[in-house]
Formats: sequence, structure tokens, C-alpha cells
Amino acid sequence: MRVTILDGYVDEPTCLGVPPYISTYVRYVAGALVFSGIPEESIEYVTIDQYRKDEEKRELLKDSDVLLLITGMTVPGRYLGGKPITEREIEEIGKLPVYKLVGGPVKFGFALKGGVKAKPLLFENYDLVVKGDVELAAYYVGKALMENKELPEGVFLERRTAKHVDRFAPLGAFIVRKHPYFPYVICEIETFRGCERKHHCSYCTEAFYGSPDEREPERIVDEVRALYESGVKYFRIGRQPNILGYKAIPSDGEFPVPNVDVICNLFRSIRGIGNIKTLHIDNVNAGTIDAHPEESVEALSCIVRYDTEGDVAPFGLETADEEVIKKNFLKVNPEGIKKAIKIVNEIGAFKEREDGLYKLLPGVNFLVGLPGETRKTFEKNKDFLKSILDEGLLLRRINIRQVMVFEGTPISEMVKRAKTKYRKDFEKFKQFVREEIDLPMMKKVFPVGTVIKDVLLEAYDGEHTLGRQIGSYPILVRIPEKLKLFSVNDVIVVGHRERSVIGIPLPIDINKISHKLLSYIPGVSKNLASEIILKRPFKDNMELLTLFPQLSQFSKYIITSH
Repeated sequence: MRVTILDGYVDEPTCLGVPPYISTYVRYVAGALVFSGIPEESIEYVTIDQYRKDEEKRELLKDSDVLLLITGMTVPGRYLGGKPITEREIEEIGKLPVYKLVGGPVKFGFALKGGVKAKPLLFENYDLVVKGDVELAAYYVGKALMENKELPEGVFLERRTAKHVDRFAPLGAFIVRKHPYFPYVICEIETFRGCERKHHCSYCTEAFYGSPDEREPERIVDEVRALYESGVKYFRIGRQPNILGYKAIPSDGEFPVPNVDVICNLFRSIRGIGNIKTLHIDNVNAGTIDAHPEESVEALSCIVRYDTEGDVAPFGLETADEEVIKKNFLKVNPEGIKKAIKIVNEIGAFKEREDGLYKLLPGVNFLVGLPGETRKTFEKNKDFLKSILDEGLLLRRINIRQVMVFEGTPISEMVKRAKTKYRKDFEKFKQFVREEIDLPMMKKVFPVGTVIKDVLLEAYDGEHTLGRQIGSYPILVRIPEKLKLFSVNDVIVVGHRERSVIGIPLPIDINKISHKLLSYIPGVSKNLASEIILKRPFKDNMELLTLFPQLSQFSKYIITSH
């Protein structure tokens, strides 16, 4: 027997599954199959990138008894680690002569970019189309296989509960070892699914999941422990629309009160499992911080106590235009967002940090194309960002995307076409952010001399090697030399671009470093680099610094090998 999970990748407001991330869907499906009685050794895992490149993997799919395709992009972006499945590939895979199931966020519609209306797919050649939850469908398919019964066909509508997740999640931990990035894989961890707000944002698909269905903290810890024992060291508590909403205490207002004790105990317990290299978060509702600042400060302070450096608290600002906020039932006004930004800066931007990353910084998302948007909207967005910079506040990232419209969301009744009306204003706004905000902010968040630890080298861009930390919204690191891919290096920042930093690997072996890399060190010109190389080898740092004091600011990272 062979059952193959084909990962076409997912990206939702609350779940990322593009390498180095592996989604909850993949792991839950694997666990559901095991729970149904399918042996682990009978379950295979293939990514869509492997399918494209590897004939052996394509043959594996053809030889399977059951093929489960998981995919869906409801907030698509640009990815370094992989390219999501295309509509043509979905159709192509549908023609394989095996039993095929398709599920995941693709049930809401298909699109690979913003500024469009997601289209429903017919999945004509698939035996089972999952409109409910794919992990539950996988369980029933597994049971049918084990009992030698007829496999289900048609449309599957049944929904799972948090108790199903608690059963399936630990059992599916083994599948991470089959991921092409393993052991450099980061797992999204679910605390709850569904939005706790009484009124939902006009465009968001998270409302489709209904009211929050929360997992118990002990079961979440069990899942993390199972993943850790399978070799995972990188985690993001991100499969929820608002980490401050987990087990929150009901209130009379729009936002419940953060449950400080539960959040604190959860992060303490996870960090106590072992040598976890990344423990990050995703999705913080600034409206919660604005409505309940005291409890939010306590909860975030506790997260900062147990998370790892380089963490990001992303806020869905979407727009700084009050009229657009009202029309689209958005979470909070610009003043509330700024209040939340200040609070996270006070908690996470430690003044005493030496050369590492800030512990926790806020990020903001802008969404272009919302109903009510005018040319003045872009000016208000600019003014908001200028005020953040002028007040000395730090933002870890600024994300700008165009709205994607899904049938069934309030916005689908508000617009005829999902199109950015003010295209020139949008392009000018993007240029303004990249040139006038991103670059100066990058220099403040990642000053020269910052050490970024455990950078995974993933791809080449010309003569540059591109790498990232394995974490939440990691900064892109450009190393101006071709190095071995899928190796891990500490890197020191020596320069900046609008959306990336320039770094060189540590330690700096002065007797071996190339002329090119040497000339990127601040204060070292090409001529000086040539002079240093001509004087090599140096017997120790004292000799080097006596001759070339320009290198003194980097002296603790320099070695002299012989």
C-alpha cells in the first residue's frame, strides 16, 4: 500500500506552508492516516517543486494507491523557498490514473496574486473534492483502505474539531522528516481556528471557519514535543488570527481580554521542551492591544521572555484612511495601531542588546483596493508611516499587497471587480515606502555590525547567495559570493538594500577571505583589501590591527587561521 501527500503549498492569513514552512494541513493529514491504521512507512510526501524537477517523484505519484493534493493561496506573496502549484498543474495531476483527493484552502477559490477575484475550480478529474476539512477526509479514506471498502467519492463537507486535531497532530509529526528542507523546517502551530471578532474584516477568509475552536494548551505542547522528537527545532505559534485571543476572556466590547496566565504557561511549557532554536509568533490584533493595553502588555512581555530573538508581531493595519476602515469593518484605527506599535517597541526593542537582533518588533500590513479607497488614502498611508519614522519607532517589516476577493466574503458583495482603481497612486506609494521608509528603517533595525545567527543559504542570485533565518518574516540576507547551499552560517551585516541586508559569513578568516568579501567590510576599499591580501598571512589579530586599524570594529569576529 502507498498513500502519497502532494504538497502544492498553502498561504492563508493564519497559516503558511511554503518551504521552509510545512503547513498544519500536511501534518494533520499524515496523522489522520496513521490514526486510521495506515502504517507510517506506507505514507509518502512530495512537494510540488519535487514533482516538477524529479522524474522519480512523478513516478511515485503514479504508483500510489491514493494521492492527496493539499493546496490553496488566499494571501499569496513572493516566495524564495518554492513556487505554489498552478491551475495547469492541478489539472495535469487530476489526470493521473490513481484515486485522487484535493483539499485545503483551495476550496475557497484559486488565485496566485492579489488584485483579482479568486475563481472556483471544478476539479473534474478528482475522486473526492474536500469542501470541509481535508484531515477528516483523509481519515475516512484511510479507514476505507484498511477495511478494504469502497473509497469515498464526490464532495466531502464534514468539519473537524479541535479534538480531532489533538488526536491527529502528534501522530503526523513523522512526516517532517520527508520534507526536502529537513532538518531546516519550521512548523506552524495551531492554538485555535476561527476569528474571535464579532464583526469580520470585509475581505478575510478566516471568518469562513466560524467562531474560535480552541485547543487545550497541554495538547499543543504534546504536538510540539512530538515534532521536536522528530527533529524539528523551529516553531511559529501562528495558526490563529490573534495570539492574544487564545483562551481570551469574554468582554462587552469587540475584543475579548487576553488571558495572560494561559498564554504565559503555554510559551513557558513549549520553551521547556528542549533546545528549540526558533519560537516565534504570528498575527497580533492591534485592536486587542488598543482595547486592553494592560493585559496585552503582560501577555506580550511573557512571550518576549520565552520566544527567540528576531520575532515579529504583525498588525493588520490595512489602511490609515478612517473611511476605508469603517466601510470594511477593519480592526482598529491608525491611532490604535500606533499605540500598539509603541507598546511592542517598549517591550521587544531592548536597549541593552549588543549585536544580535531585537527580540520582538511590530510589522504592519497594507491592503490596497479596498472599497472606499481614494487617492487621498495613499497620502494618509504615507503620513502614517512618516510619523512612525519621525517618532523613532521601529517596524520590522511593511507588507503591501492587493486585495483578493473570495466568494462569500462581505467584499464580494461590495465590488464588481477586484482591481486596484488608482494604479499610478499605488505604484507611487510602493516606491515611496521602499525608498523613503524601508531603507532608513532597515538601517535602524539591522545596523552595520548586527549578527544574524543561523542563516540558511537557499538560492543564488547571480554571484550572490541568498539566505534567511528560519523564523517569522526573516530578513533576506545577500552574501556577495557563491557559497554552498543548504548550509547554515552566522552572518554580520555590512550594508543595506531596501528589502534586504548585505552580510558576510562569520567568523571572518582574514587569511582566507576573498578580496570581494573583504572589500564589503565598512572602511575597507578595494585598494585596501588588495593591500591586506598582499600582507597575508597574519600571525594573530594584534599584528593585523597594528597594520590595519580600520578593521578594529570587527576585531572580535576576525580569526587568523594557519
